[in-house]
Amino acid sequence: MTIGLRKLRQVAALVLVVAATPVAARSYAVDDMLAAEGLGKVEVAPGGRWLVFERQVALEAIDRFELDAMDVRRARLYLVDLARPGPATLLLPEADGRDGKAGTIMLGFSPEGTRLAVGRLDGDRWTLGVVTLATGAVRWFDLAPDYSAFRPTLAWLSEDALIALAAAGTTPPWVIRRDSEDQARLARLWQDQRAGKVATVTSIGSGRYVSVTPPAAPVTLVRLDVATGAAKGLAKGDFETLTLSPDRRFVSLTEQADPIPVTGNALIRHSDDVRRRRLRLLDLARGEMWTPCPACDLPFAPPVWAPKGEKLLFFARPSAGPWASGAPWVADLARRTATAVPLHDVVPDILTQRGSYDSVALGWLGDRPLLFGRSAKAARADWYALGRASAANLTARIDRPSARLTASGTPVMLTANGAWPLGSSVPRPVVTGVDGIIDAGSGSIKASGSANLVAWRKTATGIAVAFAGQSTRPLIVDAIGAARPVTASREQQAVVVEDVANNGVSRLLVASPDGPAREVATLNARLADLDISPPIPVRHQVPSGATVTSWLYLPKAAMGSAKPPLIVIPYAGTVFGDTAPGLWNPGVGRTYTNVAALVGHGYAVLLPSMPDLPASDQQPFDFASEVLAAADAVIARGLVDPDKLGLWGHSYGGYTSATIATETDRFKAIVVSSGIYDFAAFQGSFALQTRMQPGYGLGILPWAGWTETGQPHLGATPSSNPSIYTANSLVYHADRITTPMLIIGSDCDFIGIDQAEQLFSVLYRQGKDAQLLTYWGESHVLMSPANVRDAYGRVFAWFDEHFSGTGSRRAAPPAAVIP
Repeated sequence: MTIGLRKLRQVAALVLVVAATPVAARSYAVDDMLAAEGLGKVEVAPGGRWLVFERQVALEAIDRFELDAMDVRRARLYLVDLARPGPATLLLPEADGRDGKAGTIMLGFSPEGTRLAVGRLDGDRWTLGVVTLATGAVRWFDLAPDYSAFRPTLAWLSEDALIALAAAGTTPPWVIRRDSEDQARLARLWQDQRAGKVATVTSIGSGRYVSVTPPAAPVTLVRLDVATGAAKGLAKGDFETLTLSPDRRFVSLTEQADPIPVTGNALIRHSDDVRRRRLRLLDLARGEMWTPCPACDLPFAPPVWAPKGEKLLFFARPSAGPWASGAPWVADLARRTATAVPLHDVVPDILTQRGSYDSVALGWLGDRPLLFGRSAKAARADWYALGRASAANLTARIDRPSARLTASGTPVMLTANGAWPLGSSVPRPVVTGVDGIIDAGSGSIKASGSANLVAWRKTATGIAVAFAGQSTRPLIVDAIGAARPVTASREQQAVVVEDVANNGVSRLLVASPDGPAREVATLNARLADLDISPPIPVRHQVPSGATVTSWLYLPKAAMGSAKPPLIVIPYAGTVFGDTAPGLWNPGVGRTYTNVAALVGHGYAVLLPSMPDLPASDQQPFDFASEVLAAADAVIARGLVDPDKLGLWGHSYGGYTSATIATETDRFKAIVVSSGIYDFAAFQGSFALQTRMQPGYGLGILPWAGWTETGQPHLGATPSSNPSIYTANSLVYHADRITTPMLIIGSDCDFIGIDQAEQLFSVLYRQGKDAQLLTYWGESHVLMSPANVRDAYGRVFAWFDEHFSGTGSRRAAPPAAVIP
């Protein structure tokens, strides 16, 4: 059980001396935000030799700005040979499409790691390609692979064959094309209406008429021979996920099925589905399809194959029942049987995963199913091995069990600072007491191998990393900022580390035993001359009595001159830790409430910790008290001008800021963008995507779930408790607002522009100082560089004007002209 990480506690070195600030140091500007680069997937191929990563180029390096396609359009693939690490090279220099504007993403490595399936988006053309990693040779196929960041849609059968969910031709999947297609379809409908020859109608049904809602287009499960290009359709349906058995004989598919009826005033969860999911199993050799448990409804997360591939573990509930009423099932592929696994007194723990989907954590210990759940006699969730006679608690002796298991081999539970193999009556950790641990096994080793765990500990100069379970010396990585391992190759004894400096410059390093870590890529090099002050943690109490940490960002000029104005960016329910939040690093380039851009303009910025508050049907959430507690703690330090306070909130932060405006007049100016101001109206609104293509999922359930059990957690429907909706909806309290408000909205946002229009209309009727900006063609986040520049120019002018007290320090941007 001993490993090299025991030596981490003994690692000591001199504090890293960072190069002095360049003479020509400058402040961060909006153009820096638009030029920001980033990293997508970073993976090592099976066999351990090839490192491939997605480099997200600057916004202005692409030519189209639909939000849902942005991560794909910005992606470029780079390659590093870990046997001889050197600067990363562009994997497909000849495959950049039109003028180098095509985006290419990773879809999956072949079993031996010699090939990589990729997807390329070139304008409106979306195609599947296969790259030979050793040579860079690529072959493109007339297939449009399905794609989602949240679900698997492709798997390799061998080095020469793969299966994928796909459509014929080059039309991108809906999750990539929906923004552009919705706008194009709307324009076509307007044209058709003017011509008067074709009916321009969309029908959506409820109750007995639910079937009139047009379905989504089906996809095909395709087998592709990458050597010959021969493609064969194996099955067709409304498939979501695809997982291949370890022996590569069977494929599991989850498929959208019949609608789930919704009635009465039962609360809806944000993650509730419109349609049921059923499990479909395909025998690849025989071409036979089987549906275990036809009456079952599955969660979004895919099922889990047994180590040898002869059985499949899936969770299911009775149709339309709560997930907690469900149970794990085992499908036996040889016998064609599906059997519910006895839970005894264990209740499954319902997890909300990335993408806001409910899931249940499952696994295998040999041939015994594992479930993460709670015993009636225990207050916490643990891992249980389920048998016919009993359920054995495997983690009872471990502090703070987690639902994370390693991706392959013997199940190992990963916690924040350790790794614990499951199965022993006396748990013995692979590693504990570290600052972090990752499982790099999904890409760099075969599924049948052991877990590929990498753990690290912070040192005075960076981090020390080691492969868990090995007694070799740790790899010492000198860093210029916040460093963490992202993947690894056990075969090459190499660990890939991302190192992000305070100024936003990011390095991708390869650490190995034969010398100092090698830098293989640098992102955001243009930010190297920035003069950035590190964020300051501010410990303070909130009205509940709890002590929390908020984060303050100061412009360099504030270190000895006039105190700067303070912009507060609130987001109710957010509580920060003792490490500065990475999403506000200058290199991230988020186009809304960008801290670095605000600081670069000369403002101080505060990110307040705001613990969740209970909803009341008598008065709105008391957000102002939480925010002012943080602001007053900063003011008490004498670091900002107490008479120049501003607010900018986006999305739920927009709602948070607008609520604060009804509770205090201490802020001189407020900006709210993409906010929700009338909860009941939001429940009944459709996004443009829903109006244009309702078969891909109605917005009714998610919006209702968001208000009832999501972030506002009102705990009631509008008809069961209208008072709680009026008490917490801003449009009913706008008479209390005295602070000038700049309201920003977009016509393609899933939060309808009518929300911004309602708030503005109420303020207009009352003669309050307000402006409404509508950005056309934009979604929830502004993407067009022209619109981003325009918005920040107006935001800066808004704050400058109200902080000066005598008018703007600069001319306000002209009114938008719509051709």
